[in-house]
Amino acid sequence: MILNHHANDIMFETGVKDSCCRRCGNTDKQLFYTYYSKYDALNVTYCLHCIALGRSDSVNPLYGYQTRRQKDNISYQLDFELNDVQKQASDRLLQAVKNHHNLLLYAVTGAGKTEITFEGIKYARENGLNVAFVSPRIDVVKEVYLRLSDAFKNTRIDLMYSGVKSVFSYTFTVCTVHQLFNFINHYDLIIIDEVDAFPLPEEPLLMETIKRAAAHNGSIILMTATPTADMKALAGKNNIVTIARRYHGHDLAIPSVIWHNAEKYIKKDKIPPKLNVLLDQIVAADRKVLVFFPDIQLMEQLAAVLKKQYKRIDSVYSKDPARYEKVQQMRDGELDILLTTTILERGVTFLYLDVIVVNAHDFDSASLIQICGRVGRKPKDPTGSIWLMTDFNTGSIRQTIKTIKQFNKGMTAI
Repeated sequence: MILNHHANDIMFETGVKDSCCRRCGNTDKQLFYTYYSKYDALNVTYCLHCIALGRSDSVNPLYGYQTRRQKDNISYQLDFELNDVQKQASDRLLQAVKNHHNLLLYAVTGAGKTEITFEGIKYARENGLNVAFVSPRIDVVKEVYLRLSDAFKNTRIDLMYSGVKSVFSYTFTVCTVHQLFNFINHYDLIIIDEVDAFPLPEEPLLMETIKRAAAHNGSIILMTATPTADMKALAGKNNIVTIARRYHGHDLAIPSVIWHNAEKYIKKDKIPPKLNVLLDQIVAADRKVLVFFPDIQLMEQLAAVLKKQYKRIDSVYSKDPARYEKVQQMRDGELDILLTTTILERGVTFLYLDVIVVNAHDFDSASLIQICGRVGRKPKDPTGSIWLMTDFNTGSIRQTIKTIKQFNKGMTAI
């Protein structure tokens, strides 16, 4: 079922009934609002959880279409051949689609997870199964869409995220998780990239939305470098595939810990001395650097000082209106230094990149692993440097280094 305000058929007599939103499945009473309507002469309740997609209330019906399935004779092209480990993972994913069960692809960052899904997608579409490739992050959605469009050149792919809807048939869709509110029992294969990214772990209802959008005998593929116990449970203990090496075969970069109270200098509008040395070293080597911060205020205070010394520098955060332009400038080599919050911990790839984390003690291990994964992603530049700048050691820092070393040994990370 596809809910759509412009459709003719009524799917539900009302959008909200018995304290449940029939569009997004919300049952949290705090996420409903009730007011008295003089026009209807009764109380009207509407759902706040999915209000961004239009109002779902206790008076008006939800319109939509019944799900249709159609086969597509598709093929894809890869610029490289999958290695043996990737082929094995691809085969396991294909079997999950054929046998209608879930799968967790637990793989290091840069392992080629997207490409591993291609054979499963091809099988699904050739057999008339609806496919959705989703992520919580718009950045990831846009990059995945470009990669899929480049590989499946003769196939129309829907793209949906906040403010953008390029739709053909809802049979092969790339979208953010929130866009699945309008789908019920529709997608036979749902692939979730960066399943541990905000806001999925913080909003359990979003995972329920994914399950509602999935067909009753469909498959959900979870992809991440930092899985949780809930993700493993959803897949099932026999349906976990681990890839401990990147596709180019090189080790993951192991971060170096720099003991330095950077915040003390930043609050005095000074450049932390050890950070200054690292930035000079990186720029002199003609490399690029992402400098991560735990909060915007600290980042912007230092950015104002750094811009007096470095010319090819900028800063970015989630609400920055020029966010995508700045990321593209970094890709195009117009910037040497980009200060950022965790918004760029996933979904971006830059050549000749190093990484510095300021106040690393304020980050959890999942974020640090993703941040470290920005380095050495391409065969042209398979190595790089990572510095964790911190006042003191933490369990998250120790766990990050331990996990990366275990991956490099070919072990499953704990």
